[in-house]
Amino acid sequence: MKILVTTDFSPNSKAAIQVAATMAKQATGVELIFYSAVEMMQPQAWNLSFYKKYVLEEKHRLTKELEKFVSAAIGTNKSILQKSKYIIDFTQETTKAIIDYAAKSKCQIICIATNGAGILRKLMGTHASYLVNHSTVPVLAIPSKYTAKAIKQITYVSDFENLVPELNRVTKLSTVLKSSTEVLHYARMGVQHPETIKKLKVFDKELYRSIKTKVVASDIQYSLVERLTQYIKKQKPDLIVLFTRQHKGFFAQLFLSSKAAELSFSTKIPTLIYPKK
Repeated sequence: MKILVTTDFSPNSKAAIQVAATMAKQATGVELIFYSAVEMMQPQAWNLSFYKKYVLEEKHRLTKELEKFVSAAIGTNKSILQKSKYIIDFTQETTKAIIDYAAKSKCQIICIATNGAGILRKLMGTHASYLVNHSTVPVLAIPSKYTAKAIKQITYVSDFENLVPELNRVTKLSTVLKSSTEVLHYARMGVQHPETIKKLKVFDKELYRSIKTKVVASDIQYSLVERLTQYIKKQKPDLIVLFTRQHKGFFAQLFLSSKAAELSFSTKIPTLIYPKK
């Protein structure tokens, strides 16, 4: 598994580095790419030759700074850095550069910290939202105050659409991380509705028998974010997994509403968001 870990050298971005390092320690075969996109344009007064020389020198300097920053963020757990890469990318559009590099490098996850303060929070939230809404690579959003720990329990929040393909992706991740998985579904048509019962029969298959299921009747007086927030506080999973239709639907309701902070910022646990196919 290849993880692209983004950082802007701010203290808030350290959480993403620490979580990615913990995942690399927990699983085998994880490759970490620490990546920073630096916005830069060629000044009109500079000729192309001088600009190219400046870019090379800055890349070398910033790569060394990135190595130091990552090393300091990880602390004593340096062994996982032996096969890591450090990339400085000069660009005019940070989020697009992240998406392009992740796709080009065939990464399985983009890891980004969220929840800065003031302007930084707004900026980081915008970056995370754009990535989730446009990236073909799943995005792992890490609250900046989160203390990294092993992922032992994954809660996959499912709408029961495309259930088998999504389950396969989640179980593949849980196998790599050696973690347990539960599926949480809010049944809009009711827990005993024939369609709900029909979907649950999938879990009778041997491949999915170890997965716990939690089907809860939808309570329309509370938003989905409010229900999830309460569930997370009570059950305390280590990772939330969501699948979202990009540009519309579930993501728009969940992350772009006024309730956005409740889940992406206030639950204080990592959230992995896959694009829905």
